[in-house]
Amino acid sequence: MLRGFGNIFKDCKQYTVLLWMGFYPIILTADPDIISNVLRSQDLINKAEVFYYSMRNAFKGGLISSKATEWVHNRKMINPSFSNKVLVSLFPIFNKSKNNLIGKFSALVDNKNHKILNMLQTLTLEIAIETTMGKVMHKGDGMSNNWAVKVSFVMKLTMIQTLLSFVKLDSIINYYIKFRRTKEELYQFVYELIRNKISTNTNNNSNNNNINTEEINPNNMDILKYPIPSIRKEPKIFIDQAIKLYENEQFTWNDIISESNNIVAAAFETTANAIFSTLVMLAMHPDVQQRLFEEILDVFPEKDFYVDCHQLTQLPYLNRVINETLRIAPSVPIIGRQVVEDTQIGEHVFPKDVQILISIYHLHRRTDIWGPNADKFDPEHFSVEHFGEMQRNAYIPFSKGVRGCIGSRYAIFSMKILLCGLVRNYEFETDFKFEDIRYTSNIALKYIVEPELKMYRRA
Repeated sequence: MLRGFGNIFKDCKQYTVLLWMGFYPIILTADPDIISNVLRSQDLINKAEVFYYSMRNAFKGGLISSKATEWVHNRKMINPSFSNKVLVSLFPIFNKSKNNLIGKFSALVDNKNHKILNMLQTLTLEIAIETTMGKVMHKGDGMSNNWAVKVSFVMKLTMIQTLLSFVKLDSIINYYIKFRRTKEELYQFVYELIRNKISTNTNNNSNNNNINTEEINPNNMDILKYPIPSIRKEPKIFIDQAIKLYENEQFTWNDIISESNNIVAAAFETTANAIFSTLVMLAMHPDVQQRLFEEILDVFPEKDFYVDCHQLTQLPYLNRVINETLRIAPSVPIIGRQVVEDTQIGEHVFPKDVQILISIYHLHRRTDIWGPNADKFDPEHFSVEHFGEMQRNAYIPFSKGVRGCIGSRYAIFSMKILLCGLVRNYEFETDFKFEDIRYTSNIALKYIVEPELKMYRRA
């Protein structure tokens, strides 16, 4: 169960409630009709201010938390970096990371319980940095693991700051020196990645005017503008696209920094959590794990293999397993929208300044939609017989509508490739019981107690 809003729907016995949280009126809903109308509305593009202000401050803006005007512009500019053609071009990186992860897991085959979430976070961070920023993290760098820990720390404090903002005490967190320092370290890390990328592009375009990257002050990027060398090739990854947009005066320096922060942070943590949750579910449900293994074995009979886009279409049960994992444990359990003026959506009028919080977690577990076993893990929820229009409207692991997640297909592709490698090479077990799982929301879904897994090599 999810700690926090867990008892509100139960006590009220309805799926849309109006309540006060501190000084703010909140509409909390797990109603698919209301949610669909809200997420599709062009009048409700702004994120819930009290819920996202702290995140916008922590990451200096970006798609996740930016206000409507900025979001509309930047989303349009960034969309080409997540086209299907670009995503498919990233498959070699996903496959390389699959092989790296298989190798790392080999050291854990010792009949002992292991915590693996941090290892997954470190790996998915390395993937995110390479696929979006063009930087290959080497074994000796040490930064990827530190960065993952620092992002988790900032996310945790940001959530505390968000809760304090309901009673207008959020500024207290800013006096926490470690919080301020860690945010600046993350900012500096991304800045260095961008500066190195610019230097590489400058060296590769020697006929263009050189840019003195030492002059760029990471503390003053909102007001500085420097000439960026032309990029002759079509952009393939996000950072190339962002620099080209900056060159064409369609992006500011702050846009590059904030969107880089957002994309890297979102890509690594939510993907790692989803992969971990899938492995936990498989370990707890050996019959499901065996069926998935047999499907993967049929497509990949050898233990050492390359996954291409066509082969992913031959794994329908993998789709069900991932979908069911994201239903039972959505990476982001709660999202929100801000009503900036009185707005009528369907038969409902939402008054100005109300915050609409959507509980994806509870929407995904409604027994009247998903059946009496809605709280149980069962990939058959996504079979042709059981997944109809009603369930489709009540399944939003990546949100949907106007501000749906730009990285949803990126996440699914990387998840599938990594899971193919892990399930083909290892069998997973756990002593942790499904009914003992407890979650909490720390922006992303978190396990209060992380289940430990055992791994065994497959033939």
